[in-house]
Amino acid sequence: MSVLKIVFIGAGNIASNLSEVFKKKLSAEIHIFSRTENSAKQLAEKLNVSFSNDFNKIPDEADIYFLSVSDNALNEIVNNQLLKKKINNKLVVHSAGAIDIEILKPLSANYGVFYPLQTFSKFKSLDFKFIPICIEANSGFNYNTLSKYAFQLSDDVRKISSEQRKYIHLAAVFANNFVNHMFTISENILKEKEIDFKILFPLIQETIENLKNSSPKLLQTGPAVRNDMNVISEHLKMLGANENLIKIYTLISQDIKETKDE
Repeated sequence: MSVLKIVFIGAGNIASNLSEVFKKKLSAEIHIFSRTENSAKQLAEKLNVSFSNDFNKIPDEADIYFLSVSDNALNEIVNNQLLKKKINNKLVVHSAGAIDIEILKPLSANYGVFYPLQTFSKFKSLDFKFIPICIEANSGFNYNTLSKYAFQLSDDVRKISSEQRKYIHLAAVFANNFVNHMFTISENILKEKEIDFKILFPLIQETIENLKNSSPKLLQTGPAVRNDMNVISEHLKMLGANENLIKIYTLISQDIKETKDE
């Protein structure tokens, strides 16, 4: 069986994790490209693979080209004529949550989406076994190719359209990015009174555990769902002159009340 050859365009969080797991699980031959030479070099040295920061040096014999760049950079990349010649109608995919599959059409006759639903960091390797991987492709053959590799990485591989993926991404922003910002607010509130944020860890852990067995709507607790105006008023006073936090607290409390009555 021939060795799977993959070129990663980009060396950020997703590229770091995907390139590592493809090399580890599928023994893939990896090449890292980044216009920032230091980023490409760091990831390549970590994986002991080749790298470049010049489009002319991108291998033209790869099986799959992963575009693992920011959403803003995708438009520029897909219109790069030198990259198009390098790919030469081989399979090209992106891993963006909010970008339609059709953005890849100008770059190759064979394209798809390989979207792992997780938050990634360059500095932490994750076990892909339970990470949902959302697959989309412009043909049945390309879909089968991507899903074949995805199932070797994860037990949870799903056929997801661009429209569905965009809503998954929207939901993920609420569930991860916004929730993490709430943790930041909580940490800042506690810091002002010299209290360690870790005191909330058991509460946070129990919240996550409860979600495994019930709808979050049914698990909602707190002053807003009880309509406890005395506590709410006291909390708003404690926020002092921080208008942003007062707006956030008020808006979310009101939405909790309205959601409860739906």
